[in-house]
Amino acid sequence: GYSARFPENSLLGFERAIEAGAHAVETDIRRSADGVLVCWHDPDLRRVAGLAREIARTPAAELMGIALPGGARIHRLSEVLAFLRGRAPLMLDVKIDDDEGRAAIMREVDGAAMSEQVIYGVRSARHAQALIAGAARFARLAMPAKPSALDAFPQEGLIGARLWEDQGEDASITAIRRRGLEVWVTAGVRSCSEAPGYITAERLAALARRGVDAVLLNDVGLAAALGRRVTQERP
Repeated sequence: GYSARFPENSLLGFERAIEAGAHAVETDIRRSADGVLVCWHDPDLRRVAGLAREIARTPAAELMGIALPGGARIHRLSEVLAFLRGRAPLMLDVKIDDDEGRAAIMREVDGAAMSEQVIYGVRSARHAQALIAGAARFARLAMPAKPSALDAFPQEGLIGARLWEDQGEDASITAIRRRGLEVWVTAGVRSCSEAPGYITAERLAALARRGVDAVLLNDVGLAAALGRRVTQERP
């Protein structure tokens, strides 16, 4: 969403991101103790709410009842799918990797008639193979820990590959292009302990000049301003 200004993984953040001009929104997927798919980045609530409660060990009803800063709350994936249907593509950063979790995601996406709008972030070649075996109908974005691990990913269903900002060497971008895939970049320099999605206007402009296809970032306003500047500078 627009987490630089609004609560992360919130319907308000998604709404404001779309209003600001985001081409797609991203959310994170975990499962509660009773198997409900929820949209939450961290394995627990420490960073956002100051609570030591783990997502995977807490029933969904309890998670939904926790008041978060900014008046937000934890949302089920089903809520987010319904909210975004027909409005914007949704990229799922999937933090779980097991047969039951994958099957649950596929059921919810299919049931919401969102297969054409969803892009599923997959972190390993084995996970990608499992999606193929399960006849997943949504597009996939490869998210290997290291650029070299992309070689093991099957081509079927892939539309692109994700690099971290500090992995964006020319050789890595070229390797992705050779496979006919889009280049996506998650903003944030990890060696500087930057939060995922953080970027400056200057760094964002540099990525645009290099021709990357998408940038996952927290401040949609930066991207919108860059888009306006590029448009105004064209003859």
